[in-house]
Amino acid sequence: MIRVKDKGERKMSNKNLIVNTPEPKPGILERGDLFAIAVGMVIGSGMVTLIGPAMAMTGYSVWLAYLTAIVMGFFMVFPYIILGGTMRVAGGPYSIVTNLSGVSAGGLVAYTKLVTPILNSSFALALGLYVNNLLPGITVKAIAVVGICILFVLNLLGMDIFAKVSKILSTILLITMVLYVIFGLTQIKQPIFQFSGDKMFTGGFKGFMLAALLLINSANGYYNILWYGKDAKKATKDVPFASMACVPCLLFIYVGLAMVTGGVLPHDEVAGAPTILPAAQAILPGAVYKIFMIGGPIMAIITTLNGVFNDVRYPLAQAAKDGWLPKFILKENRFGAPYLIYTYTLIVVLIPIVTDMSIVTITNIFQVITFFMNVTVVYAISRLPKRYPEAWAKNKFHFSNGALYTFCTVSIIIYTVIFVKGIFSIKVSYAVAAVIVMLALILIGIYLTKKGGIRIETSLWDPSVKKEEK
Repeated sequence: MIRVKDKGERKMSNKNLIVNTPEPKPGILERGDLFAIAVGMVIGSGMVTLIGPAMAMTGYSVWLAYLTAIVMGFFMVFPYIILGGTMRVAGGPYSIVTNLSGVSAGGLVAYTKLVTPILNSSFALALGLYVNNLLPGITVKAIAVVGICILFVLNLLGMDIFAKVSKILSTILLITMVLYVIFGLTQIKQPIFQFSGDKMFTGGFKGFMLAALLLINSANGYYNILWYGKDAKKATKDVPFASMACVPCLLFIYVGLAMVTGGVLPHDEVAGAPTILPAAQAILPGAVYKIFMIGGPIMAIITTLNGVFNDVRYPLAQAAKDGWLPKFILKENRFGAPYLIYTYTLIVVLIPIVTDMSIVTITNIFQVITFFMNVTVVYAISRLPKRYPEAWAKNKFHFSNGALYTFCTVSIIIYTVIFVKGIFSIKVSYAVAAVIVMLALILIGIYLTKKGGIRIETSLWDPSVKKEEK
C-alpha cells in the first residue's frame, strides 16, 4: 500500500491505494456558525428519553450522574478535538482512520456504518412515546414505524424538509429547553441535594456508574463538528472552540433538566419513566405543556431522527466507490436519492422496533457494536506525531506526544468500560450476535485488503504545508 499526496496517483504492487484529496480553499463557516451546528448535533433525543431509566438505577443522584456523563464524555472524545486543532478534517472517521492507520482499519470503519443506523430505532421509539401523549389512540410502535417511513419517503423524493430550517429549529429547541429548566428549577420539591438521603444513590456506586454510562451516549455528539473542517473559515482554530463551547451548555441544560425531572415529583413517580413528561405535566399549565412538548422533546427527537438517512448515505456511498461494498448500491432514482442505501437503512431501523426492543437496550447494543470503530479511530489519532510531525508540532493545544498518548489512553479506557457495561446490560444472545457481527466485518475487511483493488480517497489536510507545496 502507498499513500499519494494531493497530486496524482502511483500504482503499487498490492493494488491498494490511498489518495488524499487536494485541500480546498477556506470555507465560509465562522466560529458562531460552527457552534450553532455543534449544539444542534448534541442536544437531541437522548436527554428526553434516558433520564427516567437512569433515575431507576441511581435515584435522585441522576443529575450528578448526568454531570459525570458529560465530563466523561468530554474526555472520551477529546482526542477528536485535539485532531481538530491540528489538522483540517473532512470525510468522517473513515477518512481519519485510513489516512493515519491504513486500508484494513478503514474497512472496519466502513463496515461499522452498516450497523450504526440501529441507534435511530431508539429515536423513532422516542417520537412514538411523545406523540402518543398527544394522540393516545395510536400505539407507540405504530407512530415510530409511520414516522420513520414518512422520513424515508421524503428522502426518496429528495425532500429533506428540515434542512433549510434546521438552524431555526435548533434555536427553538434551545430556547424552549433553557426556559423550561430555568422555570423548573424553581419548582423543585424533592431532596435531590441530600446526599445521605435514602433515595440518593439507590443503586450504590454500581448503579450510579451504570446511569452515567447510559447517559454518556447523549452527551458527546458535539465532536462531530470536526467533519466540517472543509467548510470552516479557520478550521484548526474554530472547530475545537465550537466543540468545547458546547460543554457549558450541556452542563446547564442536561444537568438542570435531570434536576427538574427528578426533583419535582416523588421518586417512585418518575424513576423508570420513559419520558420527562411527568414532571413537565406537574408544573406546566395545559396549553403551555403542549407547546413545550412540541417545541422541546418532539423537536429534539425530530431534529435528531431527520439525519438518519444522510448520516448513512455518504459513508456507505464512499465505501462502495472505494471498493468495500458492491457498486450497484449507488443506483439513484430520478430525484438523485440512492434508494437501495435508503431502503437498507430503513430495514435496519425497523428491525429493533418491530421486535419490541426498548430504548435502553438499543442504546446498549449501539455502544457495543461501535466499540471497535471508536477504539480504532482514537488509536489512529494517537499516530498524529508520527504521520504528520510538522503539523503536530504546531497543534493549537501545544501538547507533547506524551499528553496526546495520555488523552488517547483515557479515551480508550472509557470506551472499553462502556463496551463492558453494554455487554452485561443486554441479553446474552444480543451480546454474542453483536460481537460476532463486528468480528465478521473485521475479517471481511482484512480479506478484501489482502485481495487488493481498494482505492480510498481521504480528506485530512496539514495546515503546516504551504499551498505551493500541495
